[in-house]
Amino acid sequence: MRLEKLKKLSEELNSCIVISGESNLFYFLGYDGVGSLIYCDGIPTLIVPALEENRASLIKGIDTEIYFPIKISDNFIQSSLVSIILDKIRNASKVSLDANWSSIPFYKAIESKFPVQDISENILKIRAVKDEDELEFIKRSGDITAEAMKVVSERLSEGVEFSEKFLSGIIDYTMKISGAEDYAFPSIVAAGPNSSKPHHVPTDYKVARGDPVVVDIGAKYNGYCFDSTRTFLTEKRDEVRKIYEVVLEAQLEAIDAVVAGIQASEIDKIARKVIEKAGYGRYFVHSTGHGVGIEVHEYPPVSFNSNAILEKNMVITVEPGIYIGGKHGVRIEDTMIVTEGKPIVIETIYKLL
Repeated sequence: MRLEKLKKLSEELNSCIVISGESNLFYFLGYDGVGSLIYCDGIPTLIVPALEENRASLIKGIDTEIYFPIKISDNFIQSSLVSIILDKIRNASKVSLDANWSSIPFYKAIESKFPVQDISENILKIRAVKDEDELEFIKRSGDITAEAMKVVSERLSEGVEFSEKFLSGIIDYTMKISGAEDYAFPSIVAAGPNSSKPHHVPTDYKVARGDPVVVDIGAKYNGYCFDSTRTFLTEKRDEVRKIYEVVLEAQLEAIDAVVAGIQASEIDKIARKVIEKAGYGRYFVHSTGHGVGIEVHEYPPVSFNSNAILEKNMVITVEPGIYIGGKHGVRIEDTMIVTEGKPIVIETIYKLL
């Protein structure tokens, strides 16, 4: 548990704290379920619906309260999450909560009784800097992802026309039998003209000889995600090779610049400059990267307008891409750990063209 971080924040703000959102609860408690965490006067209380009581019982050293979000009978007095929270913080002078994970009715109910401060940015920044356990879990999810990437590479090298759906199924199966609890996001396999769609959903399209195949996948291990993209080519095509080399150059130059203390927007600018110089600027349609952790997309954003400063032990991706609509696309993505020197790149596979 990371309750000491909430304790420190509560003392700094002189405020009771209300934490919601499954990823936040997992981060602070290791609790994998819905509910809310109250930290007030140095006392943490986890409040969960009745159907999560069994999961909450696994969390030791913390008070737990159960509420029933449905009415069972006329004689049953329905308890409310909000009413329990309001009772727990009744002596608070002010309340801090993460607005990113608070519904409007929930926020208004708290705000009607207390001065409310939004601490969403505080929570994002706390979670962005990983401890050693978190880094190990992310590395392990990277190892599992590498196994799946290796398998799809081998399938494509066989020269058999597999469908996108078949390949995505093989990927998900491989991750599960290699130790993943789940995938971090639905696996993307985009072949031929579909490779020009950054968030393509796999179809029955069969990979044809000469097709570029964009594979964007990530395992989830012990609650932590990974994200990797490789572009495979089943046969030499000069136009796609040229695009691939531009994307690779952009990625490598951006990775070389990743270091604690640099503004994240600079990483984006470096990658974008290479692609623009090659004449493909308008075909790079997304940001260069993002943070990775309990969620596959976390703070910090690695984009042209990001104000984030990279810190040691943040985990980010660098993933430039070029997408020529209706024809083909190339994306290369690595997940890496920020250090005070060169980043630690958690590689998957580099057999591409």
